[in-house]
Formats: sequence, C-alpha cells, structure tokens
Amino acid sequence: MHSQVLRAEETSFQQFLDNAARNMAEADRRDSLQPETPPAAHSTPLSSSTNDTLVLPPEPSEVTTAVDTIAPWWESIAFSGLLQTPEQVSFDLPTVLTDTLETSPRISSVSRRTSIAYEKIVQQNAVFDPTLLLEGGYGRVNDPVGSTLTTGGPDRLIQNSVIASGGFRKLTRRGAVVDLTQELGTLDSNSLFFEPNPQGNSRVSLSITQPLLATSGEVYNTRLVTQASIDSRIAWQEMRSEVEAHLVDTFQAFWRLYERRCHLVQQRSLIERGEQIARIVDGRADLDSGPLQRIKVQRRLANDRDRQIEIEAELQRLQVRLRTLVGSPELTALNQSVEMIPLANPAIPKDEIALKDAIVRGLEYRPDIQAATQELAAAGLGINVTRNELKPQLDAVFDAYLSGLRGNNRFFQAFGDQFTEGPGLTATLQYSLPYGRRAARSRVREARYRYQQRSEELRQSLLVARREIETALIQANANFQLRESKAITLQAAIREEEIAMRRWELLAGDGGPTALVLEDLLETQKRRTESEQLFVTAQVSSIISLIELQKAMGTLLMTEGVEPCRPGNTSEIEILQIEPVEIDQLHAPAQTNQWSPQVVGESLIGEVGLIEFEDSSSGDAASTLERME
Repeated sequence: MHSQVLRAEETSFQQFLDNAARNMAEADRRDSLQPETPPAAHSTPLSSSTNDTLVLPPEPSEVTTAVDTIAPWWESIAFSGLLQTPEQVSFDLPTVLTDTLETSPRISSVSRRTSIAYEKIVQQNAVFDPTLLLEGGYGRVNDPVGSTLTTGGPDRLIQNSVIASGGFRKLTRRGAVVDLTQELGTLDSNSLFFEPNPQGNSRVSLSITQPLLATSGEVYNTRLVTQASIDSRIAWQEMRSEVEAHLVDTFQAFWRLYERRCHLVQQRSLIERGEQIARIVDGRADLDSGPLQRIKVQRRLANDRDRQIEIEAELQRLQVRLRTLVGSPELTALNQSVEMIPLANPAIPKDEIALKDAIVRGLEYRPDIQAATQELAAAGLGINVTRNELKPQLDAVFDAYLSGLRGNNRFFQAFGDQFTEGPGLTATLQYSLPYGRRAARSRVREARYRYQQRSEELRQSLLVARREIETALIQANANFQLRESKAITLQAAIREEEIAMRRWELLAGDGGPTALVLEDLLETQKRRTESEQLFVTAQVSSIISLIELQKAMGTLLMTEGVEPCRPGNTSEIEILQIEPVEIDQLHAPAQTNQWSPQVVGESLIGEVGLIEFEDSSSGDAASTLERME
C-alpha cells in the first residue's frame, strides 16, 4: 500500500515536471517567435485534455433564464440533519401555520381582547333590561306627643308596621324611566283616632319620567351601546392586524431558518473544497508550494470555519425564535438537542400585481383603514350626543296610583279593593337650563374638533396605506430582479471557479506564479460560495417581500386561508382555516377619483343615523358655532 502511494506521488510529480517543461518551452517559443512544438506523445497532463492548452468549460447558451437553470444542489442536504443532535423534527409551512393559529399565545391574547370588546356590547345593552325590585321590613314608632290631637290621650305614639313591596324599573331606549310598584302592609297604633285599628293596606303606583329635549331620543340613550359596537369593530380590525403581523413574523422566521440552513450547507462545501486544496498544497511541498502558500490556505480555512460557527449560532437562534412564535407546547418543550428542519420550496408565483389593483385592494381590506373609519364614526356619534346635551332639560313626570284599606290586617282584601276605586294622578313638567351653557357648548366644539381630527387621521391612514403598498410592490419587483441577477452572478462564479481550478491544476514552475494562482483560486471559491448564499437570500427575500405585500394590502389572511369568526354570533372568537383565496379572485371595489373626508363621513355615519350634518361647508359650520354662542 505504501509503495502504491509512493508510485502515485512520483507519477504526479513527473506530470508537474512535464507541465513545467512545456511551459518553459512555450515561453522560449514566444520569446524567439518560433512555431509551437507539439507535445510529446507519452506525456499525460493532470487535466483530461490531450494537449497542454487550458481547456475552458463551454459558455452557457442562455443566461437570461438563469433562475431556471440553477440546480440547487444544497436543498436535499439542507432537508437532512446538519447539526450534531440526536433527534430531528421536520415540518412544512402549512403545519407551522396550523400550529401557530392553534397554540400561539399572542393570537390567543388578541382574540380574547376582541371577545372582551364584544362583551361590552352585552353589558351596555343590559342597561335596558327591566330590574326587579323587592323590599320588606318591620317598623316601630315610639315617640312622645306634644298634642292630644295626635293620640287622643296617650302621652306617647306607638305604632307597629310591616310592609312588603315588589315591582320593576325599566329604562327605555328613548330615555323614559318606568317604575311600577305594589305595596302590601299592616299597621296598628295606640292612637284613639286611628280607625280601623289594626289596618291592612295595599297600594300600586306607576311612575314615568320622560325627557323631552336634552337626554331624549334613541341615539342619545343608546350611545354607549353604539360606542361599544364601534369599539368592538375597532378591536376586530386590530385583531386582524396583529394576527397578520404575527403570521408575517412566523413566516419570516421559517424562511430565514431555511436560508441559514442552505448557507450552512454551502459554507461546509466551501470548507471541504478548501481542505482538498490544502491536501494538494501539502503534497506539492517538495515541488512548487512553500510555507507561505500553506499558511494562506490554513488562514482561509480558519476564516471559513469562523463563518461556519457564526451561521450555526444564527441557525440555533432562529430555531428558538420560531419555537417562540409558534408557541406550541411540544415545540417549546424541545431544547437544543432537537434539530428543526423546515421543508420549504422557494417557488415564486408568476402572477404580476398591478399597482392600481394593489392600492384598491388595500383601501378595501387594510385593517388600519377600517379601524380609522370606525374611529370617524365614533367621533360623529360624539357630535350628535353633545348636540343633544346642548338643549334645555325638560322632563315630563307622570305618577298614578291605586290604593285599598281594610281592618284587622286584611291586606289581601285591601289588594282587591284598590281596583274598585279610581286612581290618583299627578302630571308635572320639570325644566332646567344652566346659565350660559358654557360646558355644553365647549363639549360641542370639542366633538367637532375630534371629528376633524379623526377625518385627518383617516386621510393620513389612506396616504400611509398607499405609501406602504407602493413600497412593498417596489421592493417585491426589485427582489424578483435581484433573484435573476444573483442567478447570473452565481453562474459566472461557478464558471470562474472551474477556470481557476483548472488553471491551478495545470500550472507548475517556480513558487511565484503558483502562489498568485492559488490565492486567486481561493478567492474564486469564496466568491462562488458568497454567490450561492446571496442567491438563496434573494430567493427568500422574494418570498418574504410577497408576504409583506399581502400584509400591506390587508389580504394576507385571505390568501393564507385564515378567517376569524364568531360562532353562533357569540363573543367567542375562533380563527379557522379555510380554502386560500387567490389574489386575482379578490373583489376589487370601484375606485373613486378623489377621496373626501366629508363624503366618507356622511356615507359611513349617516347610514346608521349617528350624525346629522347641518352643512358640509366650513362657513356654515362657523355660523353654526356663532348661533350656539
């Protein structure tokens, strides 16, 4: 075995000597302008060619479709175990999506917050539920008297009473307070004028208080219900926004983990090629490689191993981040002894999205625009409420009662007697008006300013939405072009490394040229690996830019098949997975030429009767304020 190795080394050295002789002959021929001498028939160069000329790989026939011609050799290796761990777990993107929706604490938290907002509607509606009133008690009076007309003789008035009452009170949606009460009781006294003694009494009373001006009307009295409903819709849009943001973070972590695994495979390939060169350089130690060349190779290998350590650390950090974002108890229970392997396919859809369609979809589906619209509706509600409070307080109060009385504590007979006689009635009007109404006028102005503020915030949301959509679309198109450019760069880097490798294999002679060629070879290997890594990064960036574009348009949940819902119209929120919707199947609303805050306010708020505009012009608004003053 040892003799075979020696013979192989002697043959290799003889080839290097033959190459060196041919190179020297070629140099002499160029200097003397003599014709080229054909190579000896028995010489065998290190390369597979039959002459001493440098054989180059063929030029690629087409580079414009470089992405389709790139063979991602690293993918199959990246889908296997790369770390020194005893166990591996593989998963694809749909699995990550399902686990995230089911187990993520952040998504669960925002859905519970939305459920709380819907419970506020029930609480505010419960104000109009009738209230049952029950009361019972015993009373004793023992007072000295200062007049014989009180008791007719005894110096102290002693009375014993037992009373029981029941009824209900209800607030109507127009502001009326209805109170119906039935009382039953007994009463005895030591007064000589008390007849009959003891007594059984009964009384049924009805009281109605109806506001006629201020605090009247269904809009005012249901303002808290309407506000709770608006808040619930805002919470729903905020939930959509946070779920989209969390899914974007999760998808980014998934694809970045795939990217780092590919980088690790490519970096290890670079180290393997460098180690192969190091072995050849060590074998040439007695021929044309000196200590300086070996030091350069070892230094480059050390730098490459440092980069490998950094990639492995980043890969482990991404595993931790992905486990945290998914929130699955099974994943969070895993430690660094389990390797996470994402099964990804970085395929880019061919469909192009026009800027106009993207903006129109964003204006319809973006949750922040929907939330800003609801904020504007809440401000419109505030204007109507403060206008109502500006009116004088005028209440109509109506009281009626029926009563009965029997002796010997026979209150049941008294209960029947109360319906045999006519009722007692009282009807009054109560009027109040604060002097100057400064507080009410200030609240009206405040509500108007708040409405103007919400209008500008909605307009700002529209501008921000347009900017984010345009930016995301520009970035997506740029990433698509960069992906093609990186593929072309990778093809050139592969070809460059092949040329440099063959040149270094064929070159022999003194240490000077060989050292330069070796250094150039090491640089070309590094450039090829960097090109491979940049190509993978461009692929992942293209996919992430598409995800961010969907988020900018507000269509990420629909295109991923995620739909929040309230089963049975309850306050419980469930996030379901349905069939994903293609982007070209989304409804695009009719686009208006120019957006007007006043028009939007009328169409949104006037539809539910929250606000009644006196006039849309600023001059009329100013005159209205003057009339209020």
